Amino acid sequence: MRLFGCVCGQFHSSGAGMGMSADRVAVPIPFYVVDHPEGVAVFDCGLHRDLVHADDPYRRRLRTQDMDVSLSPEETVTRALERLDIDPAAVRFAVLSHLHFDHTGGLSELPNATIVVQAREWQAGRDDDLSARYFLPRRFSDLGHSLLQIDGEHDLFGDGAVTILPSFGHTPGHQSMHVRSDDGDHILVADACYNCETARTRRFPAHFDSPAMNKSLDALTARCGPETLMIYGHDPDQWGDQPILSSSRS
Repeated sequence: MRLFGCVCGQFHSSGAGMGMSADRVAVPIPFYVVDHPEGVAVFDCGLHRDLVHADDPYRRRLRTQDMDVSLSPEETVTRALERLDIDPAAVRFAVLSHLHFDHTGGLSELPNATIVVQAREWQAGRDDDLSARYFLPRRFSDLGHSLLQIDGEHDLFGDGAVTILPSFGHTPGHQSMHVRSDDGDHILVADACYNCETARTRRFPAHFDSPAMNKSLDALTARCGPETLMIYGHDPDQWGDQPILSSSRS
């Protein structure tokens, strides 16, 4: 079984918004591909391909909030999968850490995938008050896919290789993933913690549930053995000149 990491564009914001000390930051938007004998799963889906265009309505809305994204045609989910010799139509599971736009956008390119999401996250995304509070737009996730709503920890393939872990706080039903593969032992933290700096300082952005995020990060850290690598949600140091995971089979 293989685990790959791909970057689907960049997110641009204030450093404080990402729990970082810099004034302004551009951080990667990764998603992950698990090539398991029982089928291909992705963990998160990056940006929607329409966000290549600066005049997309969602990007215009982001800029009114002092944020933006950048995406090239070569960074879309489809192109990343094709470079791995994977047909996007053959993806079996799309495991969503949560329903933010930069984690659900590529669902439109995975027509046959079953969404795997915490039930409380899916329900929050359909509640007008909670979806507004936690920024859970339906445009990118509510596309008619088959849906598997889970409650807490879940063994995706039934063999212990891929375990979904609840890690609430960033959103009501955020989840992370523990993957034991030929590429090593990894916890895909997603936005339970944005980066190594935040993991050290525990300086979470003010509009999230900091006590819950601290509890979730403690639980994820407790799962780590000496061989385990934690991959954070948007850490530029983990996706620089030497990415923490390969995006190719070579």
